[in-house]
Amino acid sequence: MRSVLKSRWAFLLNFIRYPLRNASVVPSSRIASRCMLDGLDLDTMEYVVELGPGTGCFTEELYNRLPAHCQVLVIELDGGYVETLKAKYGHRFDVVQASAHELDALVSSRSWPRVDLVLSGLPFVLPEPVKSSLWSTLQEKTAAGTTYRFFTYMPPIMKRHYREFDLHLIKRVAANFPPMWIYSVN
Repeated sequence: MRSVLKSRWAFLLNFIRYPLRNASVVPSSRIASRCMLDGLDLDTMEYVVELGPGTGCFTEELYNRLPAHCQVLVIELDGGYVETLKAKYGHRFDVVQASAHELDALVSSRSWPRVDLVLSGLPFVLPEPVKSSLWSTLQEKTAAGTTYRFFTYMPPIMKRHYREFDLHLIKRVAANFPPMWIYSVN
């Protein structure tokens, strides 16, 4: 219980310091975390990337549900989160402190033949150089068969930022605070 409170407090402080990077005052719920992976055939996954895991709500779900042989790259910008994620998942997942726009270089440096899934906890409002590079990489990956899964709290605004993508609404999660909409490309 203490670690959960500490994690939520850290999340709130990050929201106060970086409201555009942390788009919520609390981490996503367990229900939302489970819903993020709904409909995915996780048993067939071999190469997975998580962008912006924060406190690791979705990371926990990946940890519990992906097969042990699956290679997972977790990319987080905030050093405080990276420390916690490495302590909890570093024995199985490759947790790195980096910007999401370095996705292509990070995957290439691992010589992965492909990426099966990119799971994102990033806000859609990103600095233009980051967004431009990341969107380009995501378009290439999804065109090659990668599933890109993310969520938003504001679908009408988010859709303007994702015009280049063929979005599919997976689920609306009213049991999360704030309520979220989960989208997928592929």
